[in-house]
Amino acid sequence: MRIAVLGTGQVGQRLAGKLVELGHEVTMGSRTADNADAAAWAAATGGAHGTFADAAAAAELIVNATSGTVSVAALTAAGAENPRRAASPRPSSWPFPRRGWSRR
Repeated sequence: MRIAVLGTGQVGQRLAGKLVELGHEVTMGSRTADNADAAAWAAATGGAHGTFADAAAAAELIVNATSGTVSVAALTAAGAENPRRAASPRPSSWPFPRRGWSRR
């Protein structure tokens, strides 16, 4: 399956890496085509990288791994107006409090 993963942070890289391992054709999208994190990920995994729009252009599935504060902008840039194509590993309305959670 052709999958676009929007976001180059830890969540995006983990999801995209596992999807490549499972045999999917993955393109990691970021704000700019020359994003160093996305380029390094692509070189290490054999995936591809580009802008949000580049990643979404041929994707059968778009995974939103951006932070809640930029998700709307990322999906707009990707042209992902069709909500059936977009998936998010963590909804912006996360129902659990962060109190007491460790970041370790």
